[in-house]
Amino acid sequence: MTLEQFLTDILFKDLDYKVTEEGVQVFSSDAFREVIERSMKNGVGIYRVLVWKNDEVEEILTHEQFLKKATDLRWAKTAYFKFAREDASYEFSGEFKVSEKLLQRAALFVPKVKKKYDEEE
Repeated sequence: MTLEQFLTDILFKDLDYKVTEEGVQVFSSDAFREVIERSMKNGVGIYRVLVWKNDEVEEILTHEQFLKKATDLRWAKTAYFKFAREDASYEFSGEFKVSEKLLQRAALFVPKVKKKYDEEE
């Protein structure tokens, strides 16, 4: 599985986002919060968080600025909340770190299926 496939098929699954001409996925504030949560649960790191306003990058934040490793996503949560609380119209994108081991294991990810029970007996 390629990085792009992993991101779109697993990490970004069922989330609304737009793609810029450069191929960058840009998320609403709520959707990006979910991306961070999913990243934390799946062992995905984030190198950079880009903060967007009116289809332009307002701010670029990196894990190095927060003196954290890319896989320690406390920095991304802090960066996200700083801007999300300031203005709900901000949008976000990220540069993700996915290990080769995780990409190989990604084929084992099975999407959760909600069971529908018949009320008829």
